[in-house]
Amino acid sequence: MSGDPDALGTQLYRAYRDAEPINLTALPSKLTIEEGYAAQDAFLDHRISAEGEPVGYKIGFTSEAVRTGLGVDAPAFGRLLADTVRDDRRFETELRIEPRIEPEIAFLIGDDLSPPVSRLDVLSATELLVPAIEIVDSRIHNWDLTGPTAIADNALAARLLIGDRIAASDVDLVREGVDVLIDGVRRATGTGAAVLGHPADAVAWLAETLSEHNETLKAGDIVTTGSITEPIPIEAGQTAVVRFSSLGSVVAHAE
Repeated sequence: MSGDPDALGTQLYRAYRDAEPINLTALPSKLTIEEGYAAQDAFLDHRISAEGEPVGYKIGFTSEAVRTGLGVDAPAFGRLLADTVRDDRRFETELRIEPRIEPEIAFLIGDDLSPPVSRLDVLSATELLVPAIEIVDSRIHNWDLTGPTAIADNALAARLLIGDRIAASDVDLVREGVDVLIDGVRRATGTGAAVLGHPADAVAWLAETLSEHNETLKAGDIVTTGSITEPIPIEAGQTAVVRFSSLGSVVAHAE
């Protein structure tokens, strides 16, 4: 084994708890994808008692550019813990290291999904769609990541700020547009096509992949499908607004 997943999970937890990043030199020289997920499990084991059980999943690496940069050929997933999903549109920067925001389309799953899973299966099983701002953060200094270390870091999940739910049948997810503004200045735009070509394909990938980890995507799970734009840094005192073309808007106040 090229690394100790339990030890890395503990390191990541301390970095998360103290908002003090880990230096790259303190990480294993090599880490496999499998060890990354094992470290993620250890990381979350430390957090569940304070932040609640998982209530869903986040999908990352859904952009080809991100996968190329991290040297991976597939998306990845992390878990959403109950206390990290917020309706209040505010988050605490003092407990984050280098937070960034990502506009995402989240799915509220209405029926269990087990392989084989297609895009149509996902859409049929989706109860509601949810516009969201995901706050991502790297517990590794300067975002100096590889695919496995990003996976170990719970796929960089920090907080999820969600908007009003909408019926899935009412939205063309490929063409769904988004504008991201920081303090009123447009910083990025994109469409749902940026997420593996179709956000429902990301959910289908997740359902298939979870089976390899002896997990199942279940009714009631919330799933974020990956950023529609590049991640955008945000600082205390700033306000981000994400405007979707038909899903509505979400606001994030950084405190």
